[in-house]
Amino acid sequence: MVKVSVLIPFYNSEAFLKPCIDSVLRQTFTDFELILLNDGSTDGSERIVKEYDDPRIRYYSNGKNLGIPVSHNKLMDYARGEYLALVDSDNLCCPDRLEKQVKYLDEHPDVTIVGSWGKLFNHMPAKSLFAKVKKFVINMGWVWCQPEVVTMEETLRGNTCMHSSMMIRHRDFQAKNIRYDPGFAVAEDYDLLRQTLAGGLKIRNIGEVLFLYQLHSDNISITKKQMMREADARVKQDIRKFLKIEKYRPYPYWLVILRKLRLEMFL
Repeated sequence: MVKVSVLIPFYNSEAFLKPCIDSVLRQTFTDFELILLNDGSTDGSERIVKEYDDPRIRYYSNGKNLGIPVSHNKLMDYARGEYLALVDSDNLCCPDRLEKQVKYLDEHPDVTIVGSWGKLFNHMPAKSLFAKVKKFVINMGWVWCQPEVVTMEETLRGNTCMHSSMMIRHRDFQAKNIRYDPGFAVAEDYDLLRQTLAGGLKIRNIGEVLFLYQLHSDNISITKKQMMREADARVKQDIRKFLKIEKYRPYPYWLVILRKLRLEMFL
């Protein structure tokens, strides 16, 4: 059995896919398979994948667009690894990500998911002065910090483990039959955290930057933001039911930002 299955579903990711794949293949930890699933792309994404000649890569195609949750479930079914490393096709893994997360799960057999902090970088064009300043600040080292211990109460305030940072103990998900809910076109990772915690399983975060999160027009579109708000509300409602909380007063938005994000310089 291979130690880690790295799972990357993609849809029209031509602009980001090669750097993403390269960041996985350059890992210091080498006992892994990389499983790529094409979710009906109509651009040149498939051509990029087929340029690789690496025995660690396994490539599948849905033939048509089935959506991220269905694709993730198929990838978990294809996986042969003890651990599952989730990677979004527009993000990058730091070279020692797999090594550090494998070590953590090996040393903490009671933990099901381990995530990490993520560093944001912005490739969007900036026209206004404000946008240019914002882009400069983000690219100087805006780090998304997550709590070390993830609880259901903490998760009620927002997503507490970044999807592209997760490494999962495969057998725990199989034992609890935890799957992505096809009803969530977005925020499927938030619901996955809820399911994991509701199943009595533990989630932790390593307090280091192990992946890079790329901001671009597709992941901050107005339509997607609205879908995220609606999906976020659904997950929070399920969490409140689990915690038996009838009313909930969220933190002011600015306080959530201060709590979650910290500006740091990386030399």
